[in-house]
Amino acid sequence: MPHLYICPNPTSGIAVIQLSETVEANEALTKTLFELSRTTDMTTHFNPAVHTLEAIAAGLSGHRPLALVGQCEDTDLPSDRYFRDAWEWSD
Repeated sequence: MPHLYICPNPTSGIAVIQLSETVEANEALTKTLFELSRTTDMTTHFNPAVHTLEAIAAGLSGHRPLALVGQCEDTDLPSDRYFRDAWEWSD
């Protein structure tokens, strides 16, 4: 089963990050958050030693602060994709 993670997107909705089971989840998730957090910095390459979940959540230069708000199963997501822009996350 894929790993699903929830984070806020720049338009105040939510983004769902889906990682396959075969991927090393922690580094792939951290790199995905790094890429999603970009605002003006489009040249820095991801470095797992520097760009940690904590650093990304605190905010990097040229990036918006971004942290996960949850993790879920695919069955927890609404099946109606037509209104997906209105989805909200709650614990």
